Amino acid sequence: MYYAKALALNANDYPIDDYLAVKNSRNFTGKVVLVTGSSSGIGEGIVKLFSVLGAKVVVTGRKEAEVHKVAQEVQQLSPDKLKPLEVTADLTKREDVERLINETIKMFGQLDVLVNNAGIYPTSDIHDKNITDEFDLVFNIDLRAVVQTIHTAVPYLEKTNGTIID
Repeated sequence: MYYAKALALNANDYPIDDYLAVKNSRNFTGKVVLVTGSSSGIGEGIVKLFSVLGAKVVVTGRKEAEVHKVAQEVQQLSPDKLKPLEVTADLTKREDVERLINETIKMFGQLDVLVNNAGIYPTSDIHDKNITDEFDLVFNIDLRAVVQTIHTAVPYLEKTNGTIID
């Protein structure tokens, strides 16, 4: 039940106690976890949960202010008050994906878990004259960015026998 709450669409709807209640269920101390799209929504809940479980985490998203806000909350949830890495990035840009992974390795020296969470939901219908533009955007974020992120992260995940969660 607590996991479902931590992964809810709006992570701010649940008090810190709900995150702390799962603290003893798993231990990620010493592990490095990167959650894409972790500046809001489900990704925010995931990155907060990993922080509670002792992981060193990377908070990332397209909006710097949102990334910073979540990073501050994540640090407060961390049992050791570990400062997360904050990376503002647009995952549709290869150079941003490479920078995200490189900054993660530079700060932490390893990567143990990659959670590909970033994504968007199409809002147009089949009659919209710009539907192919929206399709391209959804494809680039929901699929192409995932492939690029995995491709860039795999060499580091192999070194730690790491995990990819899609």
